[in-house]
Amino acid sequence: MKLRLAMIGVVAAAGVAQAVGATKPRTAPAKLAQTVDLENQRPVPLKSFEIVMAAKDKTTPEAIVGKLDQPLAAGGRTRFPITGARGCRFEARWAFDDAKDSGDVDLCNDAHIVFAD
Repeated sequence: MKLRLAMIGVVAAAGVAQAVGATKPRTAPAKLAQTVDLENQRPVPLKSFEIVMAAKDKTTPEAIVGKLDQPLAAGGRTRFPITGARGCRFEARWAFDDAKDSGDVDLCNDAHIVFAD
């Protein structure tokens, strides 16, 4: 019986020593999504949508890394690939029959984009 208790004490002491000297586990680096899920909950069709990667410098043009191939009907949903992209932050540009605009998107955290009124 004494041997068993001694072994438990050694195991417990070793476990505490590991916990005290342990470092925090590393979080995985953000990973760029391979596709964008696009949902149009507006009452008008989405005429165009594109994801643009900013130019590195003034000699390099910006690059379109994903785009909608055809208009997306009101209430519609689609998915398209992202190609040639690096990083997480991009500019999204869109146009409806009644408005057009752009905005920044982070495609590492969430690649599901929903348009709604």
